[in-house]
Amino acid sequence: MLKDIIKHKSPVHTRDISLSTIPYKDESVIVHGELKDLRHVPIVDILGRPKAPGTIHHITVDLLIEPDPLRIIQAEAEMITTPVEQCPETLDVMEKLIGLEIRPGFSQNVRTLVGGANGCAHLCTLVKAMGTEIVHGWLTRKRNTSPIQNIALADQKNFLMDSCRLWRKNGPKYKEISEAINQQIR
Repeated sequence: MLKDIIKHKSPVHTRDISLSTIPYKDESVIVHGELKDLRHVPIVDILGRPKAPGTIHHITVDLLIEPDPLRIIQAEAEMITTPVEQCPETLDVMEKLIGLEIRPGFSQNVRTLVGGANGCAHLCTLVKAMGTEIVHGWLTRKRNTSPIQNIALADQKNFLMDSCRLWRKNGPKYKEISEAINQQIR
């Protein structure tokens, strides 16, 4: 198995992404994301210059999220460490995220708005990863009510529909929700 091969080896590069959701006002939350790329070995860059081990990227993003519809209403980012001095110039793309709804297609929309030749691949990667945290964090904050309200919330928002095999339309989780709703109606 591959895990047996790597257990006694040291990595040459690691990427850590950390995500968290913090309650804000009413039903709003702030989602914080952090990406760190670490090089563990010395290299020679594309121009032949030696580079020591260390932090390559350290980027943070904070998104203020409001419900109905679940969307980004404020977006801020910081590039603490970058490999190229001009990298922070790409932070202007963050304003393009304001108003973006968190729904199916979120990752593609993020890629279009902040990735590619007009943005930053690393910033884009972090914001795309934050999409699932936005949903899970916001739902966790909301799920302090009765089970039927939780079921209705999940069904109404359609956050999970077709997000994986278990949550596919007419799949086992949606059947379970339908049965629970039918039992509550009786």
